[in-house]
Amino acid sequence: MPVPDRLVAPAPSRAVLRGLRLFRWGALATVVSVALGVHGQAEPASPAGPDPVAQVADLMADHRCSTTGFLDGSLPSAALLRTPRGQLRVVGFARGWAAHEGVRPGTLVAVCLGTRAAEDA
Repeated sequence: MPVPDRLVAPAPSRAVLRGLRLFRWGALATVVSVALGVHGQAEPASPAGPDPVAQVADLMADHRCSTTGFLDGSLPSAALLRTPRGQLRVVGFARGWAAHEGVRPGTLVAVCLGTRAAEDA
């Protein structure tokens, strides 16, 4: 029997090639599903700022504000205004009322008597 000069490896069978191809796709699918699963379990982002309801309540208490006016006839000296960007500001009563009438930008949230410290001064 003649000995060839070069040894040639036998070609892999179709079944082996198909098995390797299935293994490769299976590995890829596993990596993708794990990556998506980890991403899907990420914690939701916490709110960037303080609680808006608590912020309104704090400002209203600090500045003695009312959304309906004052039954005892007290005259407001300030106003709680929401700016067009959504920020809350304590402004002078005239500025707040101008927003209420549509002359100035913003939304009047409440009228205020001012802080007790300002009243004591």
